[in-house]
Amino acid sequence: MGERAKHAELAGLQPPPVPPDARIGSFRSGELVNADASAVDRRLFVDEELYRLEQERIFAKCWLFVGHESQLEANGSFLTTTMAEDPVLVVRDKAGKLRGYLNSCTHRGTKICRADSGRSSTFKCPYHGWTFNSEGALMSVPRLGQVYGENFDRSKHSLREVAKIDSIHGLIFATWDPAAPTLREYLGEMTFYLDLMLARMEGGTELLGGLHKWTIGVNWKIPAENFAGDHYHVPVTHGAGVEMGYRSQLSNDGYCIHTGNGHSIGSERGGAQQGHAVQTEYKGFMDNMRAQLVAKYGEKAAAFVPVGVGTIFPNLSFMDTARFRTFRVWHPRGVDKIEIHSCLIVDRALPEDLKREVRKRYSLAFGPSGIFEQDDGDVWQSIQDSMRGRIGRQGWLNYEMGVGREGPTVDRYGPPFVGSTSDILMTEANQRAYYRQWAKLMTEGDR
Repeated sequence: MGERAKHAELAGLQPPPVPPDARIGSFRSGELVNADASAVDRRLFVDEELYRLEQERIFAKCWLFVGHESQLEANGSFLTTTMAEDPVLVVRDKAGKLRGYLNSCTHRGTKICRADSGRSSTFKCPYHGWTFNSEGALMSVPRLGQVYGENFDRSKHSLREVAKIDSIHGLIFATWDPAAPTLREYLGEMTFYLDLMLARMEGGTELLGGLHKWTIGVNWKIPAENFAGDHYHVPVTHGAGVEMGYRSQLSNDGYCIHTGNGHSIGSERGGAQQGHAVQTEYKGFMDNMRAQLVAKYGEKAAAFVPVGVGTIFPNLSFMDTARFRTFRVWHPRGVDKIEIHSCLIVDRALPEDLKREVRKRYSLAFGPSGIFEQDDGDVWQSIQDSMRGRIGRQGWLNYEMGVGREGPTVDRYGPPFVGSTSDILMTEANQRAYYRQWAKLMTEGDR
């Protein structure tokens, strides 16, 4: 093992290679992801058994994004979302504590809340009327004494609560796993880059407007690995956007960084989409606050703002650019379908006119009708379509780009940078880190 590989493994930036004979259900690990993750079997994206195991070993174990604190500012406020395929209700209870529950009545399983968001102290099941409070307790049962008798114990029928819920810079995460590490332990060195992205102005951030929600016929991992730092596709897939002047030709001055547990970021230096048409008032505002960034994080770190694209394993991705900052969740809805929830997150201190500008530019580029989003969606669906058949699901996909060119980020950029990086912008190092983490988690259930 080379010195760079030793560094990455010892620092926890990538797990040791999964033994090729380790089991993933009826598969061997080596059949699905090779030793250095430079080849990934097509069955990862089409096999129903693997998809079922992902629900148990990834989505039931990892910390998953469930909302933003600005959606739950008042006590009694709530929102509904999903954690993979499980519907969840996230609330701020009467004491101001964040809580998360399976959005399913303990009587017959009906969703107790169908609204996207709102404010309520109780949640009444629309089927038989069982009513729960914001602490998840069953408070009322119609005709309780008449139909159940005096021995019915309401305390045994509380809503199922998530094991842990926490937030960082306004982003709320939850996990079903009581043995999960803390959120900050799970994020690890990724917290440094989240600081650069979400803690650069006083007052924190807020979700601007609502959510865009739409479905695409693709496996959830394909967009997640794209946002991990696939710069190779930009000149081709988004060539029309380049010709329109919406962004410049891709620069060679950039980075792909992964920080352990499958998390990663990547961008041209100074953020994605630095084209000649990018001279917006929002970019000018960020340029003017550069002195504050330097004072807070140092000259080198300030040069990485905006930070570009990235993925927090398993299915939360973001894009922080000179035009806007969007977060999106790739909710699995089967092995070959996702529901995308995309939102715009801005600094609270941003002037109102710039918030309007950011919202407009986000809608032009991303969301279901965005010029770049449509490019990606079309390509992703064609990938899935090509692997549906008996022959199409056979063989390997190639992730070799940049193999052997990784090393400590601090060696290339100096302190305070963390993680592991490559010496080139166009690399698949982040994707390899993503699938190493996938293989690690998927084999743990068979050990």
